[in-house]
Amino acid sequence: MISQTPSTIVRSLIVTLGALTLIGCAPTLDLKDFEHLPLQTPIHRYTIAHRGSLHQRYPDNSIPALRESISHGVQFLEVDVRKGADGTLFLFHDGTLKKSNFSSPQELSGKRVHDLTPTERESVRLDAESTVHIPSLKEALNVVSESKTAVLQIDLKGESDELLRSVIDLLKQEKKLNRAVIQLKSPERIRRIRASEPGARILARCKDSTQLDQAIAAHVEFVELERWITAEAVTKCHHANITVVLNLAAPPYDNQITWEFFRARGVDSL
Repeated sequence: MISQTPSTIVRSLIVTLGALTLIGCAPTLDLKDFEHLPLQTPIHRYTIAHRGSLHQRYPDNSIPALRESISHGVQFLEVDVRKGADGTLFLFHDGTLKKSNFSSPQELSGKRVHDLTPTERESVRLDAESTVHIPSLKEALNVVSESKTAVLQIDLKGESDELLRSVIDLLKQEKKLNRAVIQLKSPERIRRIRASEPGARILARCKDSTQLDQAIAAHVEFVELERWITAEAVTKCHHANITVVLNLAAPPYDNQITWEFFRARGVDSL
């Protein structure tokens, strides 16, 4: 996808990002690979809290983490939403409870979060002090309502029509359709939801230029470039008044140098 010296740059970028995605290793990608991209001005400059958290004091996808991010002026709180067997929409990233993502009760270790009963889910604690619980999406929406500007950015874990419908229905029921942006990968699902729910705010996760063109045609509000970027992609989005998010899938790049490097090339947020 990167021009100028195509074969060399694309091969190295794919290998590097593939390694980072699979094993989370230290960064080896050189920003010089992108220096040929012409400078552009972002149409917006906003911040996203990955998993709703600043990754400092509180567990990811938790109410304390959301409140802390909002207190630091973060505009978009990216959260992972799942649906329990009882129909409850709740925040949790992983598919199972394991040593690294919860503290108690230990007898639930290894259990799929989808299969937790309401009582079991309410008993789970995420922090060492056993004070932070798994929040429902409704609770998270209430936290966002405490702020004038904060918005939930919803990542549907196990993206499906059923899960999307459940999220849309809750947002409408709570009268908070404008306080959430829903991330979607499927171009067809994006097209259908834009037609049936024009008030829904959609972020299209695009893996290539074909999906990008489909997202622009669907008049989405945000586009996330999945580990690729071209000047043409950024320009196309901005001409359609679409905000550009760049996903590098590498925490080591979450720093001021990288932010300013890509913002100088038109990216609105990383």
